[in-house]
Amino acid sequence: MKSRFVLYLVLSAILSLTSSLSKAQESKKNASEPRKVLVLAERGGLHEGFTAAGLQWLESQKERFNMELTILNSAKEIREGELSKYQVILQLNYPPYAWSKAAQKDMQHYIDEGLGGYIGFHHASLLGEFDGYKMWDWFSDFLGKIRYQNYIAEKSDGTVLLEDNQHPVTKGVPNSFVVEDDEWYTYDTNPRQNVQVLARVNEDSYSISTNIKMGDHPIIWTNPVKKARNVYFQFGHSKLLFQSPAFIKLFENALHWTLKDADSAEENKGYAANYAREPRFKALVHYEPHAEEAHVQFDKQAIEFFRKLTYGEGWLMDVTTSLADYPYEKLKDYSIIISLNAMPGGKQREAFQQYMENGGGWMGFHASAYNDRNTKWPWFNEFLGCGQFYCNNWPPQPALVECDSGEHPVTSTLPQSFVAPASEFYQWQPSPRLNPDVEVLVSISPKMYPFGLKDVVKWGDFPIVWTNKKYRMVYLNMGHGDEEFIDATQNLLFVNAFRWIVSQDPKGNPFEK
Repeated sequence: MKSRFVLYLVLSAILSLTSSLSKAQESKKNASEPRKVLVLAERGGLHEGFTAAGLQWLESQKERFNMELTILNSAKEIREGELSKYQVILQLNYPPYAWSKAAQKDMQHYIDEGLGGYIGFHHASLLGEFDGYKMWDWFSDFLGKIRYQNYIAEKSDGTVLLEDNQHPVTKGVPNSFVVEDDEWYTYDTNPRQNVQVLARVNEDSYSISTNIKMGDHPIIWTNPVKKARNVYFQFGHSKLLFQSPAFIKLFENALHWTLKDADSAEENKGYAANYAREPRFKALVHYEPHAEEAHVQFDKQAIEFFRKLTYGEGWLMDVTTSLADYPYEKLKDYSIIISLNAMPGGKQREAFQQYMENGGGWMGFHASAYNDRNTKWPWFNEFLGCGQFYCNNWPPQPALVECDSGEHPVTSTLPQSFVAPASEFYQWQPSPRLNPDVEVLVSISPKMYPFGLKDVVKWGDFPIVWTNKKYRMVYLNMGHGDEEFIDATQNLLFVNAFRWIVSQDPKGNPFEK
């Protein structure tokens, strides 16, 4: 019996080892399987030199990058669903027209759903009506909402200037280098506002005299909104590019990045920036257009201030003059409500209270928190964490303010004290500082007393920015007149408060995506 048991153990060990070796071999086989790369190559014509040199270079790099190349000279050959088998699509000067409807649909799905990576050169931005084909609107949006306008037919050398030398595509590339003998396309609009620009050309460096210029002229960029890793290079006219170490490094980096190689700069060290692939969140701005003139002045400037923070559609902003149009079922879609000198009334109060008690975010300015014995909304005082309005200075004037907490994210980047622009500041009784759930962030300095010229505040605790820790909120007493956005420190305070409230969203911190 004992010998049989030993034999059983030996056989089991052999079977286990055989199984492990088989799995290891299978894993090694899978790891060594070539990555499929589709090359759309434009043959013949003025760009044949670049295309031929590009194909030759790619062929020489197949083993290094473990690539299996499929070369097509027409996008009409692409059938729907075919692109998903490729790890990268490389548009080697092939233009964005003369694609079949099936090919267009498949390409859009491939990029929008992030099924693989994309590298485009030169002719890929020839967007417009050419050879009887209409412009492909989706492709125009993909490359920054642009339309081809003109080019330097005589060809010119130009100096390329990197704008981001930490991106995986530009890592290790000289901060400036010369591209010889290229055409340098111009567009009807600058793509910068819709893409992440990695490099531009210095138009003053052109080797010929020409008035075909854009002023600000991006030539390498990526669209971070799309799920697919993507990069476009505007140059790609001359085979001389394959004699440029800088260009070769860019091409190598682009392949590593789009193929998601483990040895790429991004995979090894991580990329410093976190680019949004889609709007991160939604905000609702509420204001009262028929309030006193000084409040409306602030409201209009505040709307413009926040609108500028939406540039690039990092987040979406809606503006309303009536919360009556926003029941709770609509409010809950917003990560934050920004109240500009406006307070909910009537049935709006119920929806607002439900929103806040279910994790909603609120950033209130000035009169959005004004309440007295006629307000008759006890919950609102619980929400604010203080009593009613007590007194104020008049007329509006600048004030020395002090940060009560240097550790809170709203004030951690601010100096310990600074001069806030002219405003009418409210004092509350009892003070929010007496509430254990409240954290006071900024207060009027006692050095200001007596404070005011007509209406003079002589003493008292004077918090002007605070948060009630039971809710996702920050109240800022600023908000009167047309001088509130003239100071960079106070503007930073506003941005910090806005960003912190959104970052605490129970649905997830959108800045960590």
